[in-house]
Amino acid sequence: MYQSYYDAGLAVDTPSGMRLTPFHLVPTTEVLVAKLDDTVTSTLSMIGDGYLGLPMQSMYPREIKELRDQGLRLAEIGSLADRRDSPVRFIETFAELGRLLVQVAHSRGIDGFVVATHPKHARLYKRVMGFRQIGELSDCPYANGNPAVALVLKFDEHAGTSLHERYFGNPCPPSDLVQYRWDRDTRSYFRRALQRDKTIATLAGIQGYYNWAAITGNLTV
Repeated sequence: MYQSYYDAGLAVDTPSGMRLTPFHLVPTTEVLVAKLDDTVTSTLSMIGDGYLGLPMQSMYPREIKELRDQGLRLAEIGSLADRRDSPVRFIETFAELGRLLVQVAHSRGIDGFVVATHPKHARLYKRVMGFRQIGELSDCPYANGNPAVALVLKFDEHAGTSLHERYFGNPCPPSDLVQYRWDRDTRSYFRRALQRDKTIATLAGIQGYYNWAAITGNLTV
């Protein structure tokens, strides 16, 4: 994923050679991958709204607030990448990952997705996944300052449509919806990588999540 982002000018050079954000360390984030044999070909992240909020609220605070005020529980899609050169294969994989992603999100009580994506990729989200635009062009701080637009997908908006049937008509096996949790060593490894890359100056926000979760009983590690 890092190489795809770096080649596209969406990421800077890092010592770890990985694309990581503080949001990858919190338990409300899940990473989905597609494999061909034993090789990972595609990946994306689902960042659930939690203590750290959502990455794109730094760009679109009004739009995110309006969605939250509607009572929606949101997750942001990010870090989408594919290592292959075939657009056709990528679109097919993206559509299938999207089906799994929606069912995973729905099983977690999530009502819809938001995404901040490059305008040329926005067409893919709209055409393949049914997103619609809610925010104007803005510079994306976590994509090396490249332009982005805000999109939303509310699951219930598509009830009774062919898109809703594609998402929910063929349920994924329950085993595919089980959340995989990083163990302590894995989490520590990625935390050290973030520190080396100087992408976070402090882990106070992460520690704050655990403090808040322990107090409120919302700890999900």
